[in-house]
Amino acid sequence: MQCVCDWIWITGNHDPEPAYGIGGVFSDVMASGPLTFRHLPTGEAGEISGHLHPVARVSHRGRTVSRRCFAADEMRLNMPAFGAFTGGLNIRNAAFANLFGTLAFTVHLLGDSRLYTFAARRCMGD
Repeated sequence: MQCVCDWIWITGNHDPEPAYGIGGVFSDVMASGPLTFRHLPTGEAGEISGHLHPVARVSHRGRTVSRRCFAADEMRLNMPAFGAFTGGLNIRNAAFANLFGTLAFTVHLLGDSRLYTFAARRCMGD
């Protein structure tokens, strides 16, 4: 229940106004120790962002799947969208190369009951 926790909501481009009566604090950016939470990625070390909504497409044993994923390197992480009405951006899109500086990052593909980890280079474009 929200009344027993201190909630901090990171706003994004789909949140023009904080939701009324939801409780907690709304912020564009929140820093906690070495981590910075924000919607729009800047590439900063320790950053956790969500705007790009990564999706990876992988072929394995003759089967191709496309799923939401986390995109990460040793310094930053971009989270997938979890909403039913939010699309995704293929991790081979230039936006990810711009964020990570290269395709030398890792994707953590969301499976039905676990994560599957792949090098971004192994994933396919659209």
